Formats: sequence, structure tokens, C-alpha cells
Amino acid sequence: MQLPGVTVEVHKLEAAPLVAYLCRELRVAEIIDAHVTWDRHRTEVSPGTAITALLVNLLVRREPLYQIEWFFRDMDVEALFGNGIEAGHFNDDRLARALDKFADADPWRIYHEIALGSPDACSLVLDVIRLDTTSFSVQGSYDPADFEDAPFRITRGYSKDLRPDLKQFLFGLGSYGGLPLFADVMSGNQSDKTWYGPWTERITELLSPEAWNYHSAFVTEENLNTYEKRWFISRMPETYRLCEALKDRAFADESRWIEVGSVAQEEKEAARYRIQGFEDELYGRTYRFVVVESPALDQRKAKRLEKLVAEEAQAIEKAVAQQERLSYHCEADAKVALEDWRRRHNRWGFHHVTGQVVQERTVKRRVGRPRKTDPDQGNVEVVRWRVTFTVEPDTEAIEQRRRRDSTFVLISNVPRTRRADDAELLRDYKGQIEVENLFRALKQPYFVHGIFVKTPKRVLALAYVFLLGLLVYAIIQHRVRQGMRQDQQTALAIAGAKFRSPTTRTLLKEFDGLTHVIVRLPDGTVTHHLQGLTETGIQILRWIRIRTDNLLMGASLPPAESG
Repeated sequence: MQLPGVTVEVHKLEAAPLVAYLCRELRVAEIIDAHVTWDRHRTEVSPGTAITALLVNLLVRREPLYQIEWFFRDMDVEALFGNGIEAGHFNDDRLARALDKFADADPWRIYHEIALGSPDACSLVLDVIRLDTTSFSVQGSYDPADFEDAPFRITRGYSKDLRPDLKQFLFGLGSYGGLPLFADVMSGNQSDKTWYGPWTERITELLSPEAWNYHSAFVTEENLNTYEKRWFISRMPETYRLCEALKDRAFADESRWIEVGSVAQEEKEAARYRIQGFEDELYGRTYRFVVVESPALDQRKAKRLEKLVAEEAQAIEKAVAQQERLSYHCEADAKVALEDWRRRHNRWGFHHVTGQVVQERTVKRRVGRPRKTDPDQGNVEVVRWRVTFTVEPDTEAIEQRRRRDSTFVLISNVPRTRRADDAELLRDYKGQIEVENLFRALKQPYFVHGIFVKTPKRVLALAYVFLLGLLVYAIIQHRVRQGMRQDQQTALAIAGAKFRSPTTRTLLKEFDGLTHVIVRLPDGTVTHHLQGLTETGIQILRWIRIRTDNLLMGASLPPAESG
């Protein structure tokens, strides 16, 4: 029932106020505005506020630039961004200009000022930073002439998306505790081997962690020289002969394997490892090496091994069939043929092939009419000798190859005074999954499902918007999981399902029904209410350290209530 003189406004919010709040906490708009060149007196919406709007849209419901204005149409925009801000301010022209200004203002330095200044980063003691890169494929021609003066190029290169037909650019991430504290955007043909060293030099200007954790592409003579006085942990490339030699030494002495069990803290059925530690020289310097055996074989290596076994079986079948078609007049000739076959086919690695000489007796009828006195009536027995084979899989050899393929080697210069146990190096290295999980989130279709801008500057700026969005995404996930551990809550119920390690995407869905209700009374009193905020939503906000009465700008909300 509508009361006289009472007006009620209902604005949908979804997870927008949560993202906007965290952007304010990270001082995204403030830091960007301090770096970009803009006219404060003639600009309705600052570039930093426009970029914040892009971040809200990115994490709530990604839209191309020309639709973001419509995304905010039904929302209380002032409650998200401040007084005087309207949805119409976020038209595609203004957002495009904001991207241009962002790109001109060194987005790499802006990103790191925001990330390293976050409360989460300030509370960490950085010991091991995990670094890796990934490619991001794009549609469109992207004329090389447009990139002549650009800081990076969209071009073809080694595609980690397995799309060599498409042009691409690269993302580089440095993670600690699951947070992307370091990030970079690079040309599509940038090599990992030449990127690690210079990029680490740039990061060291901002912050110097105890050690660096790299992917195998890091291991080159130039990079190892650069890190002569810096500590690192990296996977050893399989292409190095030393890698195979270390595996040979490990498998030659089974008694030296050390069981270290699982190194994962949150996974129920985590892989269990065995290790052997060595010291050896590479490029004239002595390093620590850890040979690691895992029971889990990489899917690609498993398929490769399966293919090798099948191809060998086909080759044996062909060679055996050719030999078994031949026959010999005497046993000696057949034995000679068998030995010759063995000399020519002694390379089988996954099968036992056993050959034997057998006698065959057949009865044939002579040509012509037999004599009446012939007791055999023209029949004659023919004796021939053949070679036959028995083929069986060599299960022991296949298992040995599987074990070897599931083994990798770590290289490090971290002294034993800092990491006395080789198992500690393994635990540090396995933290690399943090970066892989961040890349997985970054490439989710709902997060980054297309680049809707074409100029090089705008592509670069939008790429850093993606990275800032990933930072907010990671902070939400990090705080909620940390809160669950502190409260000893093993699972969180969302949308009828229970999640032990909920992702940010799952967490934000809990706010899909959130609305802002504004009630205006005849005496001028205005009250604000949140509807659709569930008990789980209140709990999530508490873990993220957001008070519901501070969730909206300029709106005095009552204490947390579900409804």
C-alpha cells in the first residue's frame, strides 16, 4: 500500500557496492588521478572514477565500453561513486578518453603503487615471489603500423592458449599468498627467457623479496649470471642434459629417495612426493638440485607415453608379421634368421618379444596320377621351419618410464642456512600454483571474454584494468578463505551448494539479489535499506572487512540485517 507523500525508490546493486568499496580502500581513483593529466575544473568525472566504473562492471557483469552506461542505468550510481555522478557520465567516449590518459601515465607504476599499497600487501612478509607468464589471444587484424610507437605489440608468438593462428599479447604475474602484487603487460612475441631478468630488475626497484620462484624458462646462462647474488628457485628445463643425468643418478639408487608426503595445505587428495637432493655445476657455478618424483603424471606426458607404447606395438606387429611369413628348409637356417631378426630389432623398450623356431609338417599331393603300387597314393609329407613370436607388454619398463616422466628437477641457489631441507625448496616451488590459479581466473569468459577496443594505447590500458580487476578479485578470495580458516569453517553454503574454497565469482553471486531501497517521508526524512542481503552475504562482508553501514557512499544504513 502506497502511503500519501511517501516515495520509495528501488535500485539494484548486485555486488557493485562491494567492488566499489574495495576500490576506495585501495585508493584506485585517487592514485590514478594523481598520475594522469586532466583538468579538475572542467571534468565531470575524473579518469580514476571512470576506471573504477570499469572495474565494477568487470567484476559484476562484463560489458563492452558502449554498454557500460546502460549497465549502471538502474543502479544508485551516487551511492557507488559519490554525489553528482550519473550513469550517463560513463559513456563510451569518456571511458575511452580515461583509458588513453591511463595508458599515457605509466600504468605499470600505477598498478604497483595500488597493489603494494594495499592493506593485504602491507601485512605480508614477502619471502618467495612466484612469477610466470601467459598469453592472451585476440580477434581482429591489429595492423602492425599502428604499433610502431606503442610500448607493446599485439602480434603472433608462442601461444600458451594453443591458438597460433591468432595474434596475442602477454600477461606476466608475480604472486605472493595468492595476491598478484606484481604484474606486467608485454608484446605477443616476448620470450620468457629474456623477460624474467629485466622485469625482476624493475620490481627490485620497488621491493626486494627474499627469493624468487620461476618457471623453467628462467634457466638460461644470462639469467643465472644476473642472479649470482640473488636467491631463486626454478624448475630445470627438460632440454638440459644435466636434467637427465640427475634423474639417472636418482633412479640408480632407490635407497636415497626421501618421502616428503603432500606439500599442499588445502587439498584433501593432494599428490605425495619423493625427493633426492644433489649438488652439481651448471655454467661454472655450483647449485642445489632436487629431483622430485610425483605419483601424478602430467596429462600431456601420459598421452605421449601411451602413444609411444602403442606405436611400438604397431612396429613390432609389422616386423613380426614380415618374419612369420617366411619358412625355411632346415632348422639351422630358421635359427640363423631368428638371430638376425633379433639383431635388427633390439630396440624395443616397452615390450617383451620372445622368438622361437617351430617345425611345421604338411602333406601335399604330387603332380600327376599316383602309381598303383604307391602306398601313399601320391601324398608326400613336407617339413618346413618357421620363426614365431610371443609379444607381451613390459609392465616394469612402462612403469619405470612413467615414473621417470613424472619426475622433474628443481634448481636453486638458496643457501642451506635459509632452506636447510630440500623439501622446503619443493614446498616453495609448488606455491607456483598460486600464479596458475590467478591466470585461470583472469581467463574466465565472464572476466575477460574479449578486447572491445582497437587502438594500442587503449588495449594496453584495458589490459591493466583487467589486472586491477584481478587484484580486487584475489583480495576478496584471499580474505574470505583466510576468514574461514580463522573461524574454522570448513565450507560455505552458497546457492544450495557447499564450497570448501569458494572463488570470488561464486562469492559475488551471493549478492545478485541485493537492492538499495530509499524511502522519502513527507517531513523530508530519508531512510536507506539494503534488501536481499543474506546471512551468508553478511558473513562474507565481515570476512572482507566491510561494515554494511559503510557499504554505500552518502547513505546512512542500519546495522547488518538480512532480508
